[in-house]
Amino acid sequence: MAIHSGIDLKHCLKHCLVRIPGLELRENEPLSRHTSFGIGGPADLLVIPSTPAALCAALAATYDAGISPVLLGNGTNLIVRDGGIRGVVVRIADEMAEIRFDGTRATVEAGASLASVCLQCARRGLSGLEFAAGIPGTIGGALIMNAGAYGGEMGDIAEWVEVAGTDGEIRRLEHADLSFGYRQTTLRMLGEAVVRAGLGLREGDPAEIHARLCDTMAMRCAKQPVSSPSAGSIFKRPEGDYAGRLLESAGAKGLCVGRAAVSRKHANFVVNLGGASASDVIRLIEATRELVYERSGVWLEPEVCVIGED
Repeated sequence: MAIHSGIDLKHCLKHCLVRIPGLELRENEPLSRHTSFGIGGPADLLVIPSTPAALCAALAATYDAGISPVLLGNGTNLIVRDGGIRGVVVRIADEMAEIRFDGTRATVEAGASLASVCLQCARRGLSGLEFAAGIPGTIGGALIMNAGAYGGEMGDIAEWVEVAGTDGEIRRLEHADLSFGYRQTTLRMLGEAVVRAGLGLREGDPAEIHARLCDTMAMRCAKQPVSSPSAGSIFKRPEGDYAGRLLESAGAKGLCVGRAAVSRKHANFVVNLGGASASDVIRLIEATRELVYERSGVWLEPEVCVIGED
């Protein structure tokens, strides 16, 4: 029987979920605590697994109840509307972040941060992930959107990915099954939860790898407002151009709606000045998109994902 109301969620689904070992439940949890933007209304039920087994059991119970859960990592590249999310949010982050190495290969759980994986690879003299230095997301989220920068992307190093389906069963997808493209993969279309992934790396000198990480971080800090709450790049790169250049040419830098502002450091970033609402951010994004269209005729495609209710 499908569950729809908040009462059903609390009395039926919660009753099933609390029995699952390794699972934390939070009711009416503000998602502003779980997004890099620091905005977003509450989730009826936030589910936080600490093991793949707990994740799979939670997914099976949720889908059995007739509910399609929202999957959340570190909440980067994401805007949650002010009304929050009616239903279940499954957060796969640092509670599920095991990293294991075998030679030049790493097996990484989906909740591990890119930052921690980059550092551990550098310490072991493993190269290939330097491009990701400073990207504030999880391995799972990075794989779903094929995160990349400075000439590298996740598709370059991902050998396989394990996902959990609606029945809670894990299946493995090899690299050839994943169809990596610009800011998208087959994983995004499947909508299944990433459990863990196998990364293929190369041997290198730890000091040189660490130096490249530092160089990448320095470039990122010089060009992007990394110290301000944001969701990362707002728009995808249009063919033959850059969203930041188009936005700056259209006069978007510094524009504000409420407590949301276009960064003066990089026009493709909207930052939270403190107390911004999702409505402020979304209105500002649409306004800058229209500015660019009026100026250049280019209709920018959002890279950031917007979810939840007004």
